[in-house]
Amino acid sequence: MNNTDNNTANITSIQGDNQPDTMKVATSNPNLNPDKITEQIYRKNLELLQERRRTEQLLYSVSEIVIAVGITYEVTFFNHAAARYLGISENEVLSKNFNDIVRISTEKGQVIKAEEYCFQDDNSKGELEGVILETMNGKFYVNVKTSNIYHENQKTECVVTIVDVTKEFQLDKTKDDFIAITSHELRTPITIIKSYLWMLNSGKNGELNKKQKEYLEKAVKGAERMLALINDTLNISRIEQGKVTIDIEQVNIPEFLKEFDDEFKVKTDEKGLWLKNKLAPDIYNVYADKNKLREVFLNFLGNSAKFTTEGGITITAENDGVGYVKVSIIDTGKGIKQEDLGKLFNKFGRLDNGFTTIAETGGTGLGLYITKIIIEKMGGKVGASSEGLGKGATFWFTLPSADPNTKVCSLVH
Repeated sequence: MNNTDNNTANITSIQGDNQPDTMKVATSNPNLNPDKITEQIYRKNLELLQERRRTEQLLYSVSEIVIAVGITYEVTFFNHAAARYLGISENEVLSKNFNDIVRISTEKGQVIKAEEYCFQDDNSKGELEGVILETMNGKFYVNVKTSNIYHENQKTECVVTIVDVTKEFQLDKTKDDFIAITSHELRTPITIIKSYLWMLNSGKNGELNKKQKEYLEKAVKGAERMLALINDTLNISRIEQGKVTIDIEQVNIPEFLKEFDDEFKVKTDEKGLWLKNKLAPDIYNVYADKNKLREVFLNFLGNSAKFTTEGGITITAENDGVGYVKVSIIDTGKGIKQEDLGKLFNKFGRLDNGFTTIAETGGTGLGLYITKIIIEKMGGKVGASSEGLGKGATFWFTLPSADPNTKVCSLVH
């Protein structure tokens, strides 16, 4: 062996007469002798084993349910929280099918199998919110999130984390019920106030002077805005509680807009605005609830007319990728700041809460939020864009396109 390089080891295989093959390590570096190597490997394995046990203990101890499944959905890991919620021990479930152990369903009782959310490439498909976990100890509202484990670029396991949100769900429901009941109780007195204000304004009990009429008109507008707020709040409550039915049918967009334009043109003519339609020649039917679609148009067009003083409004419709139609309402109005676009479809998403703007435009800040919920329930999306203040705005939504020759709607919600 050459001793000129202290960091070089010469490894030679020696075959003995009555001995198995062995490896003889010859080196001038004492740190690389077999005993040292064996000791280092042992220590490293011990560290890895301790780290694995520590990780397992952490997973066993967390308050959330953590279950791992193999590629054929057999249970490979089952922590203490899972055993506590499901009332079954780890030894009883290991290697059994996940769907036989865990039952997750929608509020309407539709069972959701593991195949629908495990091993998904799209992260959004691997998450469930507000679903029900049925156990021997009762039903729980839960959120589900999954993570894939890979080995050599192949999915080998899926970790399912289930979080109990029953208390939060019950608090939200109590809040929504309170708002709904309060709004319902407020609607009757506000309607009565509005009626008496109307009688005063019509001179039923004597003529009013100019100043009195001015004050009365402001009171009427305030009552109307309060009534609109109550009605919108009740609508949101019904939609969020699933009490609003979406009746999907085929709606012919050109015919629908022609019918709708004749009605809405009265409002644009009052403000001296033009109203135009620009439809792509291949736009025909979409899947939608016709009455709810009318609400969406009234909301978008009403907003555009409200904030437009010169020019007008253009409605366009075009194909948006495969299977969708995109409808845009484009106005030449006040425009929207870039930083405000993200606020538009939130509850009470008013962009300017100043008294002057509210007094001039009215509105509750709930209309766009209701529109977003309706469109999403019909299988579409909503959005808005603007180049800035004074440059107009575009509000758009998409809906599934329909084959006019198909009589049965395949969209189910």
